[in-house]
Amino acid sequence: MKTSLRRLVPTTKAQWAWCFYDWADSAFATSILAVLFPVYFAKVIMPPEGISVGVGPMRWHTHAASLWGYTVSASLLSVAILAPWLGRWADGHGTRKQVLLLTAFGGAAATSLLAWTQSGAVFRALLIFIAAYGGFSASEIFYNAFLPHITSEPEQDWLSGLGYAFGYVGGGLLLAVHLLLLYHPHWIGMETTDQAVRFAFFTVGLWWALFTIPCALWLPRNPPKSADVKSPTRSALALWRDLRSQPHAAALIVAYFFYNNGIQTVITMASVYGATELGLSTASLTGAFLMTQWIAFPGATLLASAAESFGTRRVLLGSLAVWCMVVLFAYGMRSALHFWVLAAVVGFILGGSQALSRSLFSRMIPREKSAEFFGFFAIGGKFSAILGPAVFGVLRDLFGTPRPAILALLVFFIIGAVILAAIRGKEIRAGEPPS
Repeated sequence: MKTSLRRLVPTTKAQWAWCFYDWADSAFATSILAVLFPVYFAKVIMPPEGISVGVGPMRWHTHAASLWGYTVSASLLSVAILAPWLGRWADGHGTRKQVLLLTAFGGAAATSLLAWTQSGAVFRALLIFIAAYGGFSASEIFYNAFLPHITSEPEQDWLSGLGYAFGYVGGGLLLAVHLLLLYHPHWIGMETTDQAVRFAFFTVGLWWALFTIPCALWLPRNPPKSADVKSPTRSALALWRDLRSQPHAAALIVAYFFYNNGIQTVITMASVYGATELGLSTASLTGAFLMTQWIAFPGATLLASAAESFGTRRVLLGSLAVWCMVVLFAYGMRSALHFWVLAAVVGFILGGSQALSRSLFSRMIPREKSAEFFGFFAIGGKFSAILGPAVFGVLRDLFGTPRPAILALLVFFIIGAVILAAIRGKEIRAGEPPS
């Protein structure tokens, strides 16, 4: 494997800005999405007896874990539907950078507003979270679209992995600060842990906005590429034709849809599961996820280096095999120690799985339509993030326990791996050394 100090840092201002955006918005993924807000929602905002939701006769009683799963799914729906069209429009008008900044700063502002959510304000809190998560999800489409424009094809695995590594360090640093605040809220003049948690929500939005500024300064602007790309009259038909013209990219989107179901459900539901089923404290959950962040840094860079030696797809398939073992272990998880062991393994493979998926896809698409095709990629990612938590919530309500829902994730990983293994084409071979 190729490793050196130079390969642990970007080499241009544009690459620095791109990596720093992962540093910026990963604070949302860790402190808000994965750790603090799900637990705060379950233990503070949501009544312990649950609530009744729905309209008229179509009402049912639900609890924190299930409603959280439904909310995560709903917050991604509009982004998934609009993603390719927005990407095509941004490609044609040369506004990838502007849309990235708009969604990033909007998401950061909504995140800070979570600091004003308190006990009983269930739907107000969820609406603010949906706005924040929507900005987070939409911004990543345009962030990803810059990858083929700021580095050469042979180095896309490296830069994609480095971006995730930056994200884990940045998100981990802020999460470490939040962990200290949970133990010592008086350091910032707070009397209770709940107050410290709300202050942490505000700092996530501030962190996200601050480290997005390098993108505004250093990412390149992209001019329109063709009149056809920005034509509104045939956009739906043109989108379909563009996707059909790249069958290997389309197949990877389908594979990614399935295995990302499992990945995203683990990310979004783990802390709720730990809090409600294992009885773990907010501090214990935060510590476990903090450990995940630090393990993810070498994991993302090592898997990217392994991809250069053994091939992107081969290493990605190996990571999916490990994910299957994670699901089987999670099914029998009974204690805090089990949760920490699981967090360590997930940390090692998480960033690499996502980084290699991104770089493999970037080699399959036309550079001039990168935002449009990463919009399609977002369909695979976001619709899977919609389906997985929703399935988890439904199975949790049906069986009264989340364990059958955990085991169901195994199906998603296996189907995704089978489709990925079946893809053949010059783009795949370009990422794999000869046997």
